[in-house]
Amino acid sequence: MSINDKELINLLKKFPDQNPNPVIRISKDGILEYFNKPSKDIIKYYNLSLKNKINDQILIHLKQALTNIEHNFELKINSTSFQFKAIYIQELHSVNIYGTDITAKKVIDKFPDSNPNPVIRIDYRGIVKYFNSASTYIMKKLELDMDSLIPKHIMEKISKDKTKFELPIGTRVYLFHVIKVNEFNFFIMYGTDVTDTKDKEQILQKLSKYFSPQVYNSIFSGQLDVTINTSRKDLTVFFSDIKSFTTITEKLEPEILTKLITSYLTAMTDIAIKYGGTVDKYIGDAIMIFFGDPNSKGKKSDAIACVSMALQMKTALRTLRKGWEETGISEPLDVRMGIHSDVCTVGNFGSKDRLDYTVLGNGVNLASRLESSANSNEILISENTYNLVKNEIKCNYYDKIQVKGKSHPIKTFQVVRKVQSQKVSQRINATSEGFSLSIDKKKIKDIDEVISVLENSIDKLTN
Repeated sequence: MSINDKELINLLKKFPDQNPNPVIRISKDGILEYFNKPSKDIIKYYNLSLKNKINDQILIHLKQALTNIEHNFELKINSTSFQFKAIYIQELHSVNIYGTDITAKKVIDKFPDSNPNPVIRIDYRGIVKYFNSASTYIMKKLELDMDSLIPKHIMEKISKDKTKFELPIGTRVYLFHVIKVNEFNFFIMYGTDVTDTKDKEQILQKLSKYFSPQVYNSIFSGQLDVTINTSRKDLTVFFSDIKSFTTITEKLEPEILTKLITSYLTAMTDIAIKYGGTVDKYIGDAIMIFFGDPNSKGKKSDAIACVSMALQMKTALRTLRKGWEETGISEPLDVRMGIHSDVCTVGNFGSKDRLDYTVLGNGVNLASRLESSANSNEILISENTYNLVKNEIKCNYYDKIQVKGKSHPIKTFQVVRKVQSQKVSQRINATSEGFSLSIDKKKIKDIDEVISVLENSIDKLTN
């Protein structure tokens, strides 16, 4: 034997000591010649010892290696599964058996078979290495099979470290969770068919259009039971309608009428939601909104929010009027608003088959009466509401009105504007070449008149 051969043998003998995996050497006669530290549990399990003959179970694999030069086999030792590769080394006149702990891999390999949901394993190149029976529909629709390349758009999601994504496949929608298994250099895609869930979500989205956001969220969060159930609460109730709307509708085509009323109700509703109001119902052009249920910030804050909402609506009407004028409607878009704060009965009213979440009581009737008593583009509030908002909202005494169910006339107040903070300047000055503007907000008695003058000036300037 040459020096090189001796060096090779010494190297081969020394190398296994550094190997973190089991290495066992058996002579061609079946004598255990060597094992490294990671092999100790295996040696103990089979009751083997150095310089002694191996047992029959190991001997079978030894003979296979001697016959075929290389032989692969698996053994389960206690709770650990090993993959062994037996290689006959002629220079040593022995067989080296190299072991790899494949317990985790065995679990991974076995589990998906019984998983009722899709499981797909792909390597780092994007090649399919396994899929269970629950993945058949996905594989068919994607035209994939074993050793096929995953479509680029899916691999891009995985390569961008997206651990979760939705994917429409055929008529179904799947939610995939991706796990990167570094030990075995592959990804596992766990799929869940969420088609029914998505369909239900779409239905719920459609149903939400029939509820105020507060009521909808309260129902589906479990805060509000869908049963006949009412309570007495401090509420602020708002009513509004378009003056002479019946006359306007008689002159319009259905398509134009629908477009106009939709734009109006959408704008008003958006403002109501912004301020936290619960939109109770639409009655043609009329809107009923209340504050204080299902969420409340206190009766004073609720009342201020309601009146602030009405002021915002009044401002928004100026933009809407231009749309009506451009449509050719001669009648102006004039809106009346009424607000009253009182203890009302609120909750689910109706039958076991049909419920309506609404407010009942004299307080509702009074808010409606205030709305009908208001002048065009006027916000009329009751004394109850006035006492709650007077420090935040500028109001003028209006009149007393007689209301059904009340023995004495009710004081009413006209809402003017929000009270300006002392820190806010009361003067507005602006100048440019050929232009000068000076406004003293303290001296303005009718802000709508000022706005109208400004708008007319802009129209003349641009035409």
